[in-house]
Amino acid sequence: MNNTETIEIIKTFIKEKAKKEEYLTHSFFDKIKNEIVNLVRIFPGIAEKDDRTLDHLYQTSVKEFQSVNPIDIDPSNSLTKKGLPIWLTEERKKSIKDDYIKRYMTFLAKKGRSEKVLSEISTSSEKILSKLGDPKSEKSFYIKGLVVGSVQSGKTGNFNAVINRSIDAGYSLIIVLSGIMEDLRSQTQLRIEEEVIGEGTVDVTKDRTGFKGVGEIRRFGEMGDQNVSQVFSVTSYKSDFKKSVKDTVFSLNNKNILVCKKNTGVLKNLLIWLSDYLNENKEKHDIPFLIVDDEADNASLNNLGKKGVEYASAINGHIRALLDLFTKKSYLGYTATPFANVLQDRNQTIALKWPVTYKMNGEQVLKEFNQVGNIFPDDFIELLNTPSNYVGAKQIFETVFEDNIKLPLVELIHDTNIEFPSHVPKDEKSDRAVTKYDDFPVNLPRSLIEATQCFILTIALRFSRLANMTDSGFLNPHHTMLVHISRFITWQNKTKELLIEYLWKLESDINNDLPNNSKLIYGTLEKTWDKYYAAIVHNIRAYLPEGYQDEFLLPKTFNDIRPFLIDAVKGIEIKAVNSATGDKLHYEKDNNGNGKKIIAVGGNRLSRGFTLEGLTINYFIRNTNFSDTLLQMGRWFGYRPGYLDCCKIFTNTDAVNKFDATTRAIEELEIEFKKMSRLERTPADFVLRVRKHPGTLKVTRPSILKNTKLVNWSYQDQLVQTTKFIINDAVKLTTAWEAFKGFIKDQKNNIIKNKGQDFYLIKLDVQQLIDFLKLPNAFENIEIPQIIKFIEIAKEKNKLRNWTIAIKTSGKGKVLFSEKSGLDENITLSERSGPIQKNSHYRDIFFTKGVFGASGKSANIVGAGKDFSLLLSDEKQKEVEALFRNEILEDYKKKGILNPEQKSQKTTIPERVYREAMSDDEGLLVVYLMDLDTVFRKGENDLEMDEMVAKNRIDTDIPLIGYAIGFPPISPDPGGEYLHGDYDIEDEIDETEEWDESMEATDE
Repeated sequence: MNNTETIEIIKTFIKEKAKKEEYLTHSFFDKIKNEIVNLVRIFPGIAEKDDRTLDHLYQTSVKEFQSVNPIDIDPSNSLTKKGLPIWLTEERKKSIKDDYIKRYMTFLAKKGRSEKVLSEISTSSEKILSKLGDPKSEKSFYIKGLVVGSVQSGKTGNFNAVINRSIDAGYSLIIVLSGIMEDLRSQTQLRIEEEVIGEGTVDVTKDRTGFKGVGEIRRFGEMGDQNVSQVFSVTSYKSDFKKSVKDTVFSLNNKNILVCKKNTGVLKNLLIWLSDYLNENKEKHDIPFLIVDDEADNASLNNLGKKGVEYASAINGHIRALLDLFTKKSYLGYTATPFANVLQDRNQTIALKWPVTYKMNGEQVLKEFNQVGNIFPDDFIELLNTPSNYVGAKQIFETVFEDNIKLPLVELIHDTNIEFPSHVPKDEKSDRAVTKYDDFPVNLPRSLIEATQCFILTIALRFSRLANMTDSGFLNPHHTMLVHISRFITWQNKTKELLIEYLWKLESDINNDLPNNSKLIYGTLEKTWDKYYAAIVHNIRAYLPEGYQDEFLLPKTFNDIRPFLIDAVKGIEIKAVNSATGDKLHYEKDNNGNGKKIIAVGGNRLSRGFTLEGLTINYFIRNTNFSDTLLQMGRWFGYRPGYLDCCKIFTNTDAVNKFDATTRAIEELEIEFKKMSRLERTPADFVLRVRKHPGTLKVTRPSILKNTKLVNWSYQDQLVQTTKFIINDAVKLTTAWEAFKGFIKDQKNNIIKNKGQDFYLIKLDVQQLIDFLKLPNAFENIEIPQIIKFIEIAKEKNKLRNWTIAIKTSGKGKVLFSEKSGLDENITLSERSGPIQKNSHYRDIFFTKGVFGASGKSANIVGAGKDFSLLLSDEKQKEVEALFRNEILEDYKKKGILNPEQKSQKTTIPERVYREAMSDDEGLLVVYLMDLDTVFRKGENDLEMDEMVAKNRIDTDIPLIGYAIGFPPISPDPGGEYLHGDYDIEDEIDETEEWDESMEATDE
């Protein structure tokens, strides 16, 4: 029995013992050690292991168990069309074999997945299958769904579970569309072979095939269990669906799965082959057909539909024609950025002909196909939630509602404006045109040199932890650094050359200099370690979110990793992954089990879907204005067992600001989705919400909204907050305060103190509120004109006619005396601390841009959720609080949480609970007066802050004014038409594949 199998047995015994314990301490694992070691010794193949080996395997098992056991995950949320038949009943499940899905879940369990994560994969995939068409149905069907999951969070694992279930249920032809790049298609093919088929390419460098993955657990067909039909793949790691493939044995009588990229040549071949395969006098195939469209927001959408019903973009038209060849078909999209999918054209006409031309016997042939109306996910949208050990945008960038400490992974850089331009003159459209330029960088920027040094340090750090991770299923042997500077190939290739040159010198110095000489390379690397790693490696556990535990994150010093530097720098491959170089990323192990060390310089090919194994260092200055594109570029999101503290994101202020805005938009829409799911709303409801969300125009490519001059925006059922402030302009701060005091003076006779004595309340009509909103302010990120316009439109429809301004009077800051504010009594100011951590991106933005924003957990300025209960009666408050706590209690019970009643009573009630109970005739604007002494850390011996205050002559005795505006739900949504803003953006140019003539359908 090998060590991995032994660890699984030990963990099984630990799990049984742990069930009886409420709290798991280190002493508990020490106490049960001897008993468990003696128990496992009776197993064949374990008894022969010596005490030292068993002790290592036990300690590894404990660390894995401690790291996996706390992982939690919420069930997926659904929006389903009214009346959609859910055919997978409890009775029906009994008639469906579970051969493929059971084998797959066993495979995932052996890879060390948490039981809760496994349970959610199983449950969510079953939910999704139940909403697809019934493959055993005697009637025709066409079902369209969309699954949304975070970038690098495990969407592929989920759709492989759906595919396994769909094979068990009776789907006999499955086509997986895996993006527009061959690299991604090949990677997806390997995953499908490993997790669904069970055989295929096992060594890409030697082109060796055999059984793999699930096939090592159980085999089907002639080579295994003949009672279960084996699924076949006509495509392979090396070959998409083209002429040489389609002429091989491919029978629709078998169960088939094809992995194809979204390429017109490939899809054309499929169309012609499937239409030629039809029996005589038959117009359509009767077999159940499933398309799984990965990266469904990329290339699949119809960007031309707004021109008229006769228009369709090429890939979209081919997909719709493919679907129309079948009587029973389901379309299932997967994406991390659903904005484009819900904004896409919804052409309903199905009588259109789709023309396809190809060669037959040397002659050009035209064939016309029918099309389905669209691939819009009318039937259902499923939102997959991430497990607690996932690190995504919300753990790194600015949030409003997620109150978690941000991981200090971002390092701001300022030296790349000249060296790596992200654009060329508008008359230069192709990558080849860039080669005419002679202003290539002569040297690497200092920031990229330090990022490369960090990569060497991370490899050494991970090597120093290998002894503790050997035999662990959590060990990722690979190491990757991503350099993402431009979509232009020439810049990528030049960067590769410069990195090769620098790395050669770095390796030479590390091999030849004395390790203890602080004036040479080892001294330089120690300074880099102290600058970027010493603090986070020592304190990483303080930043881990709740439910995230990693016992392999052992503290290390530079002296600990120094001996590993020579091995760390050895054998690093530098690849420019683009169509010009042909460089490929292969992550196979060598004969000793060691992984690859790769610096990948890339553009679009590394932007979507592609998984970079063991990714630690990200040098990202790629310029894009589209949030969905930006999120997809976040290859650093995901799971990093044993090396989360190794990770760094080197980027610029502009990218951080865009990631902050994007993260907030995603967060708001996820909250909206979950609320709609609770209320049993439909995909159409979510579409309307996304279309009217104020951030929508900034989150997707303009081609999706092409020819749209007027756009509906709405603030109904939203909390709008000022989360960023201009802090270095003394005139702006003072003017805002004086204007606010003037308003207080004018409203003196209209101000009352609320019954809780925590607020001054001012009742206003719409015009008075608008006058208040027009006062001078120091806001950096709120669109006051759009808010005013929405309020005016709402008033025209007899909504939001009455407003209350509530000035918070109780905080934790200094006292603002009544004579300074013009109010009757003293106010204790709210506290919002300025950025503390040195070298953090928020601190950098504070000093370089003069902008104060999120600096710790979230950008939320709301003091407490109950602040938004001011307009509710006592009875209504108690009613909504009881309803919320009951929902939480039921949720905790479903998740099997201990003491659910006690925990539900302690759960903080969010502001939305109160705001959503407000009348649609009332709005609430809460004013938070924040202590500028706290913002500038006065008295904290922060010399940089003191100098900033003195240099800009800022009066810290006046407050910083922030707003939180609560809009209630309004039905029907008043919306509002606003002119399409000029965001100074152009559509992205895809770095697509060179046209491959061999992909053309031909008879020659």
